[in-house]
Amino acid sequence: MTEGAASDGPTIMPGMVLEELHQLIVKLQARIIEHGPALQQSEALTRYALIDPLLRELGWDTGDPNQVIPEYRSAAGSADYALFGQSIKPQVIIEAKKLGTQLDFKVRQQVTGYCQEEGLPYAVITDGRRWELYDVFKPVAMKDSIVVEIDLEGPTAKTSLDALALWRPSVAEGNIQVGATPLAMMSVLPEDETSAAPEKEHPAPLGPEWNLLGGFKPKTGTKPAAVRFSDGSVGNAGSWSNLNAEIVRWLKSEGHLSAHHLPLKLGKANSYFLNIENDKGNGQPFQFFREVDGWFMHANYNAAVHMNNARGVIQFVGLNPNDFAVKLQ
Repeated sequence: MTEGAASDGPTIMPGMVLEELHQLIVKLQARIIEHGPALQQSEALTRYALIDPLLRELGWDTGDPNQVIPEYRSAAGSADYALFGQSIKPQVIIEAKKLGTQLDFKVRQQVTGYCQEEGLPYAVITDGRRWELYDVFKPVAMKDSIVVEIDLEGPTAKTSLDALALWRPSVAEGNIQVGATPLAMMSVLPEDETSAAPEKEHPAPLGPEWNLLGGFKPKTGTKPAAVRFSDGSVGNAGSWSNLNAEIVRWLKSEGHLSAHHLPLKLGKANSYFLNIENDKGNGQPFQFFREVDGWFMHANYNAAVHMNNARGVIQFVGLNPNDFAVKLQ
């Protein structure tokens, strides 16, 4: 890859680099679909097949210890990757997980705490598909310190530009930022990604009868009547398990959730929440389940756990639970 730097402003990204990055992301998308089940079982394979290729395409020579040290050890512990700029200390620390791992608060706290203890400015967590980059010392709450979220299954043009935040020449300059769409990039993207997308209509405002899922705690004896999705459409509920089934069905139909994410376990649950087959994870079938468009969803929970699962699966695909709402009967 060609590397370049600007002295007084953002590093200029050559068009050829953008084209190659775009092509790689398309290749990685296909790799996730083809090898998803194997990648979900192995962090090492996820690193080899997804993480290392993207780092190399972004200018990081994973075989050069001056640039990248895997299994980096310090007084604070061990990190999966340390990326070096112009300092003797790493510029970015990466915590890698196998594909499909939920990037939850515990994982974020693990790597940001490491960086804080070592005085390192940037932290990344990734499962190979989703990448989250944090500005560790930004004086805000952790959730507000995120620089960029990268999703390899998102639109490839946007994903390419988001990934530029980790382009090596920019990182070396301390100029970590998401790329803006340059003319050079526009000339190499497929026609359907360069054409202007129609402006989306904003969903109608919520009435007082709707409760945002983010902080909602159902009271004993209550039942949901309907669930409203982030695009403003509404599905019938009738029970807490059916509410979750409707959310899973909508996430699947909108392309946020697919078979290569399964089996899916949420939080510290002992059983799968969602599986392609009727198996809760130990070779035994679910005692109570809902079939959702050919998938099996564990349904043996009380209202509070159903609500936690609803938030969990929404967050798993990178959406905000407060963009969803429930109306009670």
